[in-house]
Amino acid sequence: MSHIHFKQPMLKTFIATALFLTTFSFAAIAGGDTYEIYLNNKLVFKQRVLNTTAVDLNSLPLTKANYNDELEIYYSHCGVTGTGRSIEIKDDQGNVLKEWKFKDVTGANASMTIPVKEILELQKSNPNIALNLYYFSSKYLPKGRMLASIKLPGKNNAMQTKNIRSDVLVAANITLMNLLFWRI
Repeated sequence: MSHIHFKQPMLKTFIATALFLTTFSFAAIAGGDTYEIYLNNKLVFKQRVLNTTAVDLNSLPLTKANYNDELEIYYSHCGVTGTGRSIEIKDDQGNVLKEWKFKDVTGANASMTIPVKEILELQKSNPNIALNLYYFSSKYLPKGRMLASIKLPGKNNAMQTKNIRSDVLVAANITLMNLLFWRI
């Protein structure tokens, strides 16, 4: 009989601990920024930003066939459209090659549209430079966030690691491990 009383408190403690861990293990996933990139109204990728220092490893393939196409970018800060928004193309040294500024908007039409031909012209005038796409919001993301690298014909610049800080790469790896762990 005393053996049964010993198991009940232990079982209750185990269940309470399991419920506690289950409840709070998903707290980091709630909220967060998201962005989507479309090429001619076709979703190229959608990303949920779980870690503010994570580097995105997405590669956006563009060729001469995309010359007349348009990129549409939607960025949401926890469901809110940013203010003072801009998109920049930077080289692998962090130099701004081109900037597009967008008006503040509310409602459903929060897209930022960029002609692909302008990106391809940048590549043509800078043939040996890796191009990276960044988003900025003066209110929510003044330091910016890399959305994707631009993969151009004949270049494999999906991951330019020589100038990325090691702590950022570690944060990206941790974020990827967390995503893999919670999807199992």
